[in-house]
Amino acid sequence: MKVIEIDLDYIANEESLIALGNFDGVHKGHIELIDTAIKRAKELNVKSSALIFKEHTDNLVNINKKEILTDNDTKFEIFEDLGLDIIYLIDFTKEFMAYSPIKFLDDFLCKNLNVVGVVVGYDYTYGYKKEGHVDFLLDNKDLFKSIDVIAPVKNNHTKISSSLIRNLIKDGDIKKANFLLTRPYKLVGKVIHAKGLGKKMGFPTANLELVDNYVIPKFGVYDTDIIIDGKRYKASTSIGTNPTVENDGIKVEAHILDFDEDIYGKTVQLEVLDFLRPEIKFDNIKDLFEQISKDVEVTRAR
Repeated sequence: MKVIEIDLDYIANEESLIALGNFDGVHKGHIELIDTAIKRAKELNVKSSALIFKEHTDNLVNINKKEILTDNDTKFEIFEDLGLDIIYLIDFTKEFMAYSPIKFLDDFLCKNLNVVGVVVGYDYTYGYKKEGHVDFLLDNKDLFKSIDVIAPVKNNHTKISSSLIRNLIKDGDIKKANFLLTRPYKLVGKVIHAKGLGKKMGFPTANLELVDNYVIPKFGVYDTDIIIDGKRYKASTSIGTNPTVENDGIKVEAHILDFDEDIYGKTVQLEVLDFLRPEIKFDNIKDLFEQISKDVEVTRAR
């Protein structure tokens, strides 16, 4: 798979059939869309592609940065596993946002990116003030050889969406979120130095500085896997404010089972598997670490 950074003047040298969307989370609905694009591209004997923005489109107009489910590097890994040929990576700028729907379809997709077919979700919008919609795309079907519109993908009569999955994660229903994502929810972070209290008490932790503005799971303790240099280890992970000790900002602290290596400065991946218990403020440090010992044993037994 090729990742090609482009701007609005980029001219593609090969035809492709393109999948369009924000793809935050790359959940079951997104996967059906990508699979359809790959299948249709093979039928037309062209490359399959997707248009990805460097940051979520909401970040251009909202003051607060969008909480995301999936960073771009993770999206790329998933797309490559699905079999996509090309990712076009572009900044979402005010100039791009101001494109009329027809300019986006005709000038940008057809003329610049050499797109011959499109796959979108039923609620896909584009162009200035999101004036472009599926009906307008279908009204201009003569621009393309192929247009596919993916109907809502549902689970127990509920439409699967990034918003639904965000809410599940915030509610601590991580197992259902993972089912809809088709894989464990993942946080990526750099291991940083902290106060070292866990190490002094016999439970050293990897304290993560997250690399992006991820959706933060409900505060509590989680059964997790942590991936370090491509190797997977079990970990009991606390996500929250650590109210017993300091209550100073949100912290992600992973106690890695049967592991004793210096990993400061490394970027690691934390896969969140299951919610074990809510965050608790204990009366003293002794009670806190007695509970941590129990949490570790629960994680070890899973």
